[in-house]
Amino acid sequence: MLSDFDVASYYPNIMMKAGLIPRLGGNKGQLFLDEYETIYDRRMEAKRSGNKKVANTLKIVLNGTFGKLGSIYCSFYSPDLLIAVTITGQLNLLILIDELEKLKDVVVHSANTDGVLVAYPPAQRQAVLDVFVRNAKRTGFEYEETPYRTMAMKDVNNYIAITDERPAAIIDKVSITSHVAKGGVAKTKGLYAGAGLMKNPTMQACSDAAVEYLRSGCDITEFIESCDRPEDFMAIRNVKGGGVQHNKMELVDDWELAEDYGTKENLWQSPSTGKYLTRKSRPKPFEVFSGGAPFGRVARWYMTTQAMPPISYVGSGNKVPATDGARVCMTLPDSLPEDLDLDWYVGKSYEILNDIGVTL
Repeated sequence: MLSDFDVASYYPNIMMKAGLIPRLGGNKGQLFLDEYETIYDRRMEAKRSGNKKVANTLKIVLNGTFGKLGSIYCSFYSPDLLIAVTITGQLNLLILIDELEKLKDVVVHSANTDGVLVAYPPAQRQAVLDVFVRNAKRTGFEYEETPYRTMAMKDVNNYIAITDERPAAIIDKVSITSHVAKGGVAKTKGLYAGAGLMKNPTMQACSDAAVEYLRSGCDITEFIESCDRPEDFMAIRNVKGGGVQHNKMELVDDWELAEDYGTKENLWQSPSTGKYLTRKSRPKPFEVFSGGAPFGRVARWYMTTQAMPPISYVGSGNKVPATDGARVCMTLPDSLPEDLDLDWYVGKSYEILNDIGVTL
């Protein structure tokens, strides 16, 4: 069995349970704590009732307030508390890991900021839950379990997980309750997460194909060919100073030995570009790109079957990463481009699966 156990609002809980509050003078510290607990209670109530909009909004308020402990421009500035909260959280997780790993055949596969991923045989489930019960009684934290049937990881912050339909525990200092988790739900993190306010699109069709393979064992090629939304094949990246995709290429071979460059030997110069190279033999011809309309500081592209130069930075001329074989697409089309390289997306999907440990 594979379960992720995490603490609801971990850092805010540490602040409240340990009474770690900024030095605001008078009774303002207690007022701060009282209001902080009120916001926390509202957030948990919204989360349990399924009101994700309110729950996620208040999560930002809680975590943002913790973050302001490290801001010199905020009245909450308390770097000693910032360190105390994070180290307390780390030590508590290390205690949990130590106690879990002492159990026979129980393995902690990974840990992040606020939880641990535990693998264990069904016969050891109660022993695993007992570890969290003892911790909850000691700390006052509430642990929430997410059961998985598959966890495919590149590393701790980049993974695809598929939930399992079995009882999931909620553990606090008083009791253990449970509910049947919804199976087949994908949880993605980092490179494989969907596009949103915190992440630019990066060929979403490929991540979706990897998710569906883990969920149902789908045929990757058929999945990619069934995708019909142009945005799922796009990548977006900030391009400092603006970018351009040239449409002309010339092979230049005008190297000559530079005679007026100090005492350096074997120095070659290209009069047409002003480039210099130091080497004994004559350099090979090189490509010079031109043409194309510059665009702003954000590039959007898809992978094309046509031979195209990579996208470049206007200022330096350097290549924008991951744009070999790409075509700029600053206006999103209504349908899939005719030159869309579906084979590239199939290959990228297999690459993702390989990175997260799937052997095909």
